[in-house]
Amino acid sequence: MLQAGFARVDITPPLGSEIPGGFSKNFAQGVHDPLWVEAAVIRNGTIALALVGVDLIMLPGDVVTKARAEAEARCGIPGSHIMMGASHTHNAGPVVDCFECESDPAYCDRAAHAIADAVVAANDRAVAARVGVGVGREDSVAFNRRFRMKDGTIRTHPGKLNPDIVEPAGPIDPDVGVVGIANDQGELLGCIVNYTCHGTTLGGSVISADWIYYLRNTIRGAYGDDIGVVFLNGACGDVTQVDNRDGRPAEFGEAWARRVGATVGAEAVKVLVRMEFASDVPLAAASEIVPLPIRDLGANDEELLRRESPGYGLGSGEFQERVYANEVRLVRQMRDRSPTVPGEVQAFRIGPVGIVSNPCEFFCQLGLDIKARSPLKPTFVVELANGCHGYCPTPDAFTGGGYETRTARSSYLAPEAGPAIVDASVRQLERVAAS
Repeated sequence: MLQAGFARVDITPPLGSEIPGGFSKNFAQGVHDPLWVEAAVIRNGTIALALVGVDLIMLPGDVVTKARAEAEARCGIPGSHIMMGASHTHNAGPVVDCFECESDPAYCDRAAHAIADAVVAANDRAVAARVGVGVGREDSVAFNRRFRMKDGTIRTHPGKLNPDIVEPAGPIDPDVGVVGIANDQGELLGCIVNYTCHGTTLGGSVISADWIYYLRNTIRGAYGDDIGVVFLNGACGDVTQVDNRDGRPAEFGEAWARRVGATVGAEAVKVLVRMEFASDVPLAAASEIVPLPIRDLGANDEELLRRESPGYGLGSGEFQERVYANEVRLVRQMRDRSPTVPGEVQAFRIGPVGIVSNPCEFFCQLGLDIKARSPLKPTFVVELANGCHGYCPTPDAFTGGGYETRTARSSYLAPEAGPAIVDASVRQLERVAAS
């Protein structure tokens, strides 16, 4: 018998906690909305899968390891069958060491324990269930932020209506992927939603899940406050809410957070109300560890900084140059310790859908490449899952430059890392499709 359950646990940090995601320090002065760990468990007597959405900018590897070990010990779901993805909100708690931001070990421990609590509670609440899958389309609130310029370079956020813009340097992914789970009376228990957009709309010095808060509110407004909403972000490494080709004011703040979240949430509701549910859905899980190479850093730090420094756009400026000088030094130390980092690629099958994850800020085109090659239709791609290894651009992105390819602890992988993750993702999707 197919069974499923949902649970959520609050991980809102205290005021004064550091908010990562920018170049300089930012401390929480208020709470716009709580941060949550939201978990779904689906099991059929033979296999159990847990999918966890976490309101953090990313998930450090030690948090993942601790959460999996605790959850497995308490409820028996194997750690390899637990997929956890960061929503990538830039208004979350202190889990990052990058630029001038520092993680808080106590908060990291709290997050790991909360993830385990949510998985255990969702497993305890599992009831007879049916599953449905659907995909909507929303292409009006997310935009690629990298542009080819007239001088042949690529710039990230070059400025609204910049006359030197030629065209976007990458695509968006308009899919709103939804897995709906209902009880045997047909009442919705919750859903898993996959969409591709940075969590950078709200800004400021307040704690918030960003636009994902309004996504959840919109879905719960249609179905009730008690349903679970597990959000897993797509390959949004180069996709945000900012439309650089529109002259309207920059797309930041409360109104735009509501606009993005409610728009995507409404599309998810449309998918859910049309969804057909079944109980005879196969479940499967597979994963592999991919050795991801750290890029060639050249002969010395000074030469690398000169080569990568953008003249304008995101990541440029005198202060940023000082920050990047320190980052390059730290990445070189990383590479001296090991030329590769271990990246987990994990795939789940839930009926017709394949869900495949990686631990990077994955460029959108790479996610689309996985979808095109996947044997399962539809396929949802989940970034910043089960760890974090910074940006993973396409190989072509390195030739033009821009913020995302500039060396720092937020971006250190070699150009061949992206294709390696794509190939591994397809291999794991083929494994779960054949099971």
